[in-house]
Amino acid sequence: MGLLKTSGIVTKTTKYGDTSLIVTMLTKDFGRISAIASGVRTKKSQMLAGLQLFAYSEIVMYKAKSKKGLYNLNEMTVTESFSSLRYDLEKMAYASYFAEAASGASAEDAPDEDILRLLLNTLYALDKELCEYEKIKTVFEWRLAAEAGYAPLLTECGKCGKHEETAYLSLANGTALCEECGNGAEGMVKLSLAMAKIIKFICLADIKKIFSFETGQATVGYLSRVSEEYLKSQLDRQFPTLDYLKKVKALEEGNEK
Repeated sequence: MGLLKTSGIVTKTTKYGDTSLIVTMLTKDFGRISAIASGVRTKKSQMLAGLQLFAYSEIVMYKAKSKKGLYNLNEMTVTESFSSLRYDLEKMAYASYFAEAASGASAEDAPDEDILRLLLNTLYALDKELCEYEKIKTVFEWRLAAEAGYAPLLTECGKCGKHEETAYLSLANGTALCEECGNGAEGMVKLSLAMAKIIKFICLADIKKIFSFETGQATVGYLSRVSEEYLKSQLDRQFPTLDYLKKVKALEEGNEK
């Protein structure tokens, strides 16, 4: 197989041998991949900038014959470095979680340009501080669930069929219940009609507009707590970077007192 060209974001790097790195990336044409960057830890490589966490680059690579499932990186040209995300502890914690969650929702060697675009827009919003970090987080989580095929069904009650009367959401199956059907039901979280409308907007809006809504800080905080639990339930996995993010947030909040 000859040279392959694509674009992608570095979501994780791991030391390999004495001189190399194994790089996990989300790519436009190949989905989530793992690739070897040979010799980059011992010499001044032209690929070093592209190997930074969260960097978005144009990539030239080829399939490794001796390493099943791995690619070999040949060239990387940085398009967007998102440098502030690596030099601010809180931003890096958020970005690491976003990268892990996006990777977890993507299949290996299966193109998913929508999830890549979501991660790009989210990292850009965080890098440029377009809105508060928790708003960026909950928007990312709801939209990632939708892009992965787990958008919550909020248009009608899953039991009686009443329309536009969402009062409760099941974290397990994504269905909604009205006040009458959901009151006292197990595994449900409470949602106001306004919250349900925000979630539907996030899941359905043009990707460039997903952050363009206004709501109070308390609502953002509540939606963020619900969305992280919903995403973990739907993807059936835990995220170590989310645990780390919570520790960093607690540290930052303690320093502000």
